[in-house]
This record gives sequence, C-alpha cells and structure tokens, in this order.
Amino acid sequence: MAAVLIIPERNEGEAPLFVAEQGLRAQPIKAVFLVDGWSSDDTFVKLSRAIPEMQLRHPNRRIELFRSYLRATGKGGAMVTGLQRALAAGYDPIVFLDGDIQSVTPRWCELLLEALHEQGAAMARGYFDRSPLDAQITRHVTRPLMALYFPEGRRIQQPLGGELALTAELARFLLEGQMIDPPHHWGIDTFFTVNTVVEGFPVVEVYLTQKTHKPKSLTQLRQMFIECFDEMCRQIDFHGRLERVPELGEISVTVVRPERPPERVGQDVRTLQYVKLEEQRERFFTFVRGLRHPQERLEELEVSPELRALVLALFDPEQFEKRSSELNPETWVPLLDQLARGYIRRNYHVVYHDVLFACWQLRALAFAHHEAESFEKAEEATERQAQYAYEYGERYRASR
Repeated sequence: MAAVLIIPERNEGEAPLFVAEQGLRAQPIKAVFLVDGWSSDDTFVKLSRAIPEMQLRHPNRRIELFRSYLRATGKGGAMVTGLQRALAAGYDPIVFLDGDIQSVTPRWCELLLEALHEQGAAMARGYFDRSPLDAQITRHVTRPLMALYFPEGRRIQQPLGGELALTAELARFLLEGQMIDPPHHWGIDTFFTVNTVVEGFPVVEVYLTQKTHKPKSLTQLRQMFIECFDEMCRQIDFHGRLERVPELGEISVTVVRPERPPERVGQDVRTLQYVKLEEQRERFFTFVRGLRHPQERLEELEVSPELRALVLALFDPEQFEKRSSELNPETWVPLLDQLARGYIRRNYHVVYHDVLFACWQLRALAFAHHEAESFEKAEEATERQAQYAYEYGERYRASR
C-alpha cells in the first residue's frame, strides 16, 4: 500500500515547499498533498507556481495542491480535507507534517511509518525536545487534562503535535465513526488523540529529536489556547467523563526511542528562549488590567474561594513577584479542573474566554519563572505535573 504525506498550512508562504521536499525524499512516501486553509496572503499563488517544477524533479510521485473544503477554516479543516482526499484515492497509511517546520528531515516520515508497522499501531506520533518556554498549551492544558479525564492516554507526552502517521482504518473512524464531526480549527489534534485512545486503538510515540518553527508569544497563542481548551472540554463532556472515568485497564500507548534518531537540524531548541519573558509579563499585566469582571467570572465558573483569591492576587505585578511560586502543580491542577468543569457547565460560553486565557498565562509565566530554568528541569516539571494530575483525578474519584 502507498503512503501519502499531507501538509496542512495557512499563510505560510513557501515554507511548506521545504517540508514537501523532505517528505518526497522519504522512500515510502508516494504522494504529497499540500492543503491550504484559505490563506489570506499570497501563499496559495506561491505554492501554485512552485508545484510544476517540483513535479518535474519527482516525476514518479504525485504532488497536489488544493484548498480546504470549508472556507474560513483553520488547521483542522485542512487536515480533514486532506484525509478525505487521501481515503478517496486509496492511500494507506497517511502521514501528517505541519507546514511551518524548519527542522524536518526525510527520516521523520520513515520513523513514523516504521513505528506504525513494527509496533502494530494505528497511530504513530512524534515527540521532540523543546524549548523550556515552548509548548505551554501542551504542558499546562492538554496533558494534565488527559491525565485527569483520559488516563488511558496519559503516557502520550506531546498530544498536540501535528507530526503523525495513521492507518486508513483509524482515519475512517475519526471522520465517520463519531457522533460529532472533527473540529476545523486548532482543536483537531486534541480530537484525534482523545478519540484514538478512548476507542482503544494502539498508539506509539516515537522520538524525532527536535522541531523548530516560528516562535510565538503567549499573546499570539490566544486563539490556539482557546480552541484547544474548548475542544478538550467538549471531549470530556461528549465522552461522559465528568460523570465517570473508567477504571484504568491496559494502556495502549508505547514510547519508542530509535537507535538512529534523526539529525538535530538548526540551533539546539533546548537552549532557545521562545518567549521574551519580561516583554510577555508586561503584556500580561496590560491584558489583565482590561479584564471585565474577573472575580465574577471566576465565581460563575465555580472556582473555589482559595484559588480565586490566589488568581486575583497574582493579577497584581507586586503580588506576582512575591507569590507566583504558589501557582504550582498542586494549585494549578485543581484550578484547571475547576475551570474545565465550570466552562462545561456554563455551556462553553465565550464570555469566559478572557479569564481562561488569563489563568493559563499566569500558569505559563509562573512555570517559566520557577520550574523552567533548563530543558531538563522543564521536562521533569511537566512530567511531575501530569503525574500529579493523574493522582489528583484518582483521589477525586475515590472520594465521590
């Protein structure tokens, strides 16, 4: 069976062409689909002009560029469109790589496909070294909520990565086997990961060394945070996990570190500072000064008085200096749980997005100041927080 590489992108200029070239150099890849999520700049034109020359260099490979079926969509829409086209054309398995990656090599595709085959998995996911100040949504939202409500997938270290391979069987299930459609935005990775592990499909996570991409500040990640948090809450609700989390049986997740991992391309991300910390702090305090009714919003979300008081205190720069270390895993996990439960009970109302965003930024800044002095410390702290979330969930359920 022939493998296809799908590259979802929007407003990425010529960057997806580099990713496509690397994929085409991987022997198992027989076709590349570049899926544009209706770019608002000249990306689609640039890609259109470059495809014919690329096709001449790779005459035995199929290269296509097309737009998402839905307009005004995002990453999810591009991924869903790519899956639909791949399945219709009979490709199996299917590989995804994000369109803005600067460190990709052909070995990524090879390792993902090898892991899929050798481990008998339905999904192979990449995991990477990362900057201590990168991946703050994964560290503080998706991974702890997975550990709390979907413990069967708690071994997955990086559930939001867009570098993965999956079988056609799993692809069909994700598109057609649910009572709800996949989201057409940043929540797509959450949807894929949660529903794969809930259904019991085996997953393998394979080490791909490092991923470099355009850095984004916490402020620039607002939409991604909202969509990822919102989708995780909807999955918790849809699968009835507020009422009952099943007893943890066999965990169908395997982690693989290959003997010959890909080369480390570019500057070592373990030493990069993806966020300008002082600048981000100033932006944060400017943002919270404009928050409307934060105390009322936290009360409506049923955040406990103690945690509500801590959050409101940390909105003050002087108090943040003195007390930010108090927003650690032992306080963040209960706060995150209460925010998620309250948001679900309040029917995902957009009026809560600003205060949710503010709470996440607080945790990311506290983490940066007190737990992310190095790559090793940041990874250890992330692992501890996920483990604490799992144990917290177990205690909570045992007390009911």
